[in-house]
Amino acid sequence: MGSKKKYTSGQRFQLHKGTIVLMIVFVVACIVGGGLLFWLDYGEEQPTSKADHKPRDLVEIGGVSCTPKSNLETYLFMGTDDTGKVKKVTEYDGTGQCDVLIVLVIDRMANTYAILPIDRDTITAVQSLDEKGNVLATTDVQIALAHANGDGLEMSCENTVTAVSNLLHGQKIDGYISLNRDSIAKVNHMVGGVTVKIEDDFSDSDKSLKMGETVKLTDEQAMHFVHDRMNVGDGTNESRMRRQSAFMSGLKEIVKERSKEEETFALALFEGLEDYRVTNLTGNNISRISNAMMKDRDLGEFHIDGENIIDDYGFNAFIVNQDSLNQVIRDLFYNKSN
Repeated sequence: MGSKKKYTSGQRFQLHKGTIVLMIVFVVACIVGGGLLFWLDYGEEQPTSKADHKPRDLVEIGGVSCTPKSNLETYLFMGTDDTGKVKKVTEYDGTGQCDVLIVLVIDRMANTYAILPIDRDTITAVQSLDEKGNVLATTDVQIALAHANGDGLEMSCENTVTAVSNLLHGQKIDGYISLNRDSIAKVNHMVGGVTVKIEDDFSDSDKSLKMGETVKLTDEQAMHFVHDRMNVGDGTNESRMRRQSAFMSGLKEIVKERSKEEETFALALFEGLEDYRVTNLTGNNISRISNAMMKDRDLGEFHIDGENIIDDYGFNAFIVNQDSLNQVIRDLFYNKSN
């Protein structure tokens, strides 16, 4: 676990092109996945499921015999470092990394749901694609680079879905939504500012964010709070992911209260982000997600343990602990065999 990963020249090329800018995490995917969709309700549509999985044969996960859970729905929420309105790119120049990865697992049989954040620096198998989407090679690099290998739209999202699915031992992803960097300030502005407690040292990033204080974030502060890393606190992605969760929690409370006064409030927020999102979710999918997160039991966040290292080329790499990964996969997607 403590050894460094070795990269081929092709992998080094991908890392250099994809990580020249600071490693930026955006909470917006989390916002929509855990906040706005929580309150959306397309009640006139009849809910259907793409994921009425039937139990399959006995399998072994990390040496433990398991049977797949039935009636699971799994969704991936992504936040990218693109800015402006989403658009198709014709040259894959390493932009558009996916810096927020949140997996939502809904268990229809148990009436529960769970959240699994995935560290953007996780080293895993990622496909390189040509302009037609053909796979050129598969290499072990940061999972964030999966989105950069694509057209910035559906191809990028689907390549990220593949990388996440492979990391989770082939688990099916039933739908996705991606939002870019500009969504942070926009959604913060639309809700009148999210309130958070400052638990990191922002003195080198934004002096107005003082440790220990509870602050209603301005749009600029929101960007610093969820996006800065290298010059904040201990500089780790783990701390940035914690701030992301704090922002999401604050947003959920605002949406909850405002929706009591104005039924269409959450829908207006979601529609206000249309220019900044890519998704294959339908109204039926959104209705099912919303209903589940309002009515089902929240199992909380699951976490994959691992080790943060600096690789041979000076880039951040998160090496997953295989035992921890196997445990999370068993807990979320399988039942232990009797």
